[in-house]
Amino acid sequence: MSNPPRRLPPRAPGIPVALGLAVALLGAACSRSIPPPPEVAERPLRVALHAEPASLDPHLQSESVANSLLSNLYEGLTSFDGEMRLRPALAERWESPDDLTWILRLRRGTSFHDGRPVTAADVLYSFGRARDHAASRVSSFLVAVESWRALDDATLELRTLRPYPILLNKLALVMIVPAGSPDPIVEPVGTGPYRLAARGPGRLELAPVAGHWSGAPPHARVDFTFEPDVARRASGLLAGEFDLVTELGPGERGRVAASPLAAVLERDTLTVNYLQLPGDLPPFDDPRVREAISLAIDRERLVAEMAGGLGAPEGQMVGPNVFGHVVDLDAPARDLVRARRLLAEAGYATGLMVDLHFREGRSLDPLVRQLAGAGIGVRQIPGRWGELYPRLQSGAPLFYFGGWSCTSGDASDLFDGKVHSRNPLTGYGSQQGRVLSTPLLDRLIEIAGSASDMGERRRTLEQAMRELMAHRMLLPLFVPRTQYGVRRDLAFEPRLDGHVRAAEIRWRSR
Repeated sequence: MSNPPRRLPPRAPGIPVALGLAVALLGAACSRSIPPPPEVAERPLRVALHAEPASLDPHLQSESVANSLLSNLYEGLTSFDGEMRLRPALAERWESPDDLTWILRLRRGTSFHDGRPVTAADVLYSFGRARDHAASRVSSFLVAVESWRALDDATLELRTLRPYPILLNKLALVMIVPAGSPDPIVEPVGTGPYRLAARGPGRLELAPVAGHWSGAPPHARVDFTFEPDVARRASGLLAGEFDLVTELGPGERGRVAASPLAAVLERDTLTVNYLQLPGDLPPFDDPRVREAISLAIDRERLVAEMAGGLGAPEGQMVGPNVFGHVVDLDAPARDLVRARRLLAEAGYATGLMVDLHFREGRSLDPLVRQLAGAGIGVRQIPGRWGELYPRLQSGAPLFYFGGWSCTSGDASDLFDGKVHSRNPLTGYGSQQGRVLSTPLLDRLIEIAGSASDMGERRRTLEQAMRELMAHRMLLPLFVPRTQYGVRRDLAFEPRLDGHVRAAEIRWRSR
């Protein structure tokens, strides 16, 4: 069983290179633990996430909340540990007999949650669905793969269009589903350590999978609650309703840290918070307006006011934990005089009013005040994530504040998925939305994907980033440090990718 070979436009020849993921290890130890109450073993692990996932279909979305939740239910052929080190998953071993060929052998004895054994046919089906589904948001992870076929029920051969040393990183992001899965997938059936047990408004209940290859899951039940209001998440933690809450805001940090029952953990991330401008529509189609918006922002102050000082200003769409980060591409300084002059030259001497869309639960008042200083009025339009995400992916012309993560640890996630022009035949642009794409950027992205050595690849990614930033249709603001609120008797180590995996969380022993 195989897919037809495909060809991309000619590329520069390349040879395999070793790619190091730049990661920062942060120790985040809890304060002195308190023994869990007697009923701990009988009750579920209760997690409050900051938003509801946009979809439970692992191929029709690629957003952080859904990926975090679904990482408990699904697996790829490979995986990452909390420090972004590559690990085997459904593929227990692999080899590369030549520059373009990968042989992967499936882990024996693995099953889907409905009892069906995992075979090479399921993997081929998943790859085909991920790349060729008209609504796929993960096809860009497979842009370098020319063909795949099953050598037997447990062995796969992948052929790449060019030497592609980060293939195993990308395969970690393509979740494996059973062959013949419904479209769309509403009730997940994966191979992860937990399975879907029940769902209701604003919540999901997971149950452990007996005999999972990674060992017995540590919790008899896991309840995920979706609560966009940060104050309610924090109050629920302090009231004993939740054991772990994500995206603890700076306003809640003090009262959680002061509690004898809870602690605050923080972690550096792969995320950049940014503004997306619909550069083909007024007033954003004028480059002077886009530059004025950028110059109106004091990024250092945003870090202080929006992230409680936990983060760093950023002048590009990837942070220092991602391969391809440009060392000397600094965040621009605020310049209100020049911002006002540019707006006047663009015909907005008396200012302008814009609508800014964002996920509900965020507080953008500091950003709005800064833009007002340059004469840019902002109407804040919060939206439910499950409704806002599809609009962004469909290319709705929205001025938008959000976060972007390169979840393989490589800047190609950004360039292949969000920046390269949309091409359903190759998988490029699967998360394109309404972002700028140009022939030059497309060419640089493709050259980076076939670079002959790591130095050449890094230089090409840096050139692409400089070119992207010059157009100012994506305005990076800062790299945040993620904050969690946790019970003091819970052993939880935040991951660099931000995923909350119940199998990695334990109650502290008495």
